[in-house]
Parts: sequence; C-alpha cells; structure tokens
Amino acid sequence: MTTKTSESAQAHQQWQSPPQGSPCWIEIPARDTERLKKFYATVFPSWEWRRASEEASESVHHYRFADQKGLGGGIVKMPEACGAPVEQAMGSGMTVYYMVDSLNIIEKIIHDNGGSTCLGKTDESSFGWFMNFRDPEGNRFGCYQIQEQ
Repeated sequence: MTTKTSESAQAHQQWQSPPQGSPCWIEIPARDTERLKKFYATVFPSWEWRRASEEASESVHHYRFADQKGLGGGIVKMPEACGAPVEQAMGSGMTVYYMVDSLNIIEKIIHDNGGSTCLGKTDESSFGWFMNFRDPEGNRFGCYQIQEQ
C-alpha cells in the first residue's frame, strides 16, 4: 500500500529554516487572491508559485523567491471584515515575518525595548505559530516559530 504525499507536505519536508532573525515570510493581503497572484507573477516572473494546501487553495497562494535561502511568502485572502486598507493596521499592507526560536522570549524582548504585541500567538496549521508586533515607532511586523517535530 502506498500513500501519496501532498504537494504542500512535500514542499514543507524540503524547506530549510533560515537563521533566527532572518525574514521568513512576506504576507500580501488581498480581496481577490487569484487576480493579485497574476499581477505579482507578471511583475516578478522569477517567483515560483505553489498551492498552500487543498483547504487553502483559494485563500493562500504561496510563492518562493529565485534565491532559495528559506525566504518566501504568500498572497493571503483577507476577511471581508477587515474593511478598507489603513496604514500599518492588521489585515492591510505587507507584513514581513522574522524567524525566531521562541515567540515567548522574543515577545519579552520586544516589550522590554518599547514594542508591543498587536496579535497574540496564533497557530499556522501544524507547522508552527506566529505573532504580530509593533515597534516603538508603530511599524507592524511578525515573528514566526516552527513547531518542533
């Protein structure tokens, strides 16, 4: 009996984590993910595209950059409740995520240095967790922690 490994599971198995502090995910919010995918595929033809998963095929379009150093991202469908884009608000604009060993430790470091949490620890399927923060100037960014297997 053979089992067929899904495309997203194979991609996850081949993926190498970048070093701590490296950008690891760039999220581009969209109301029409397919239209925005076509736009970025045209503007940046070197990006490689793959489906996130069967469940997320309409809500997330993963991409990787030509230089395979662990940095990638996705165009992510925003909920209708997000409303019109507002500078640095959750659900609008691009969010750069930085790889960290521990969200709990990085959250303390951010708070100790004048930053704040604007989205608590959130599951990202079975792969890990993410959080969003604001720096002392109010700029929003994210951090990602891989779930140990």
